[in-house]
Amino acid sequence: MNKIAKIINDWDPIGFFPMAPKNEYANEIEKIYSFISSHPETHIQLLAEEINKIFLEAFERDIYNADMIQCTQIATQILNSNNTDK
Repeated sequence: MNKIAKIINDWDPIGFFPMAPKNEYANEIEKIYSFISSHPETHIQLLAEEINKIFLEAFERDIYNADMIQCTQIATQILNSNNTDK
């Protein structure tokens, strides 16, 4: 989960940092981790859609305005980082 946290925090889709605490995205990171854990064979597009959904539910469109291209890039990074754990 630490790799997911680093990727999401580096992405900082809302632009909270450096002002916010380091655990600002903890709930969203936990949801992404849970999704991956319960869908071990997930693919990039499915994870990208889930990441987008999680952030839209948490922050709504007026605050969160990332697009699917960004979510796909983040999903790729997350899945690639998980592959290095094996």
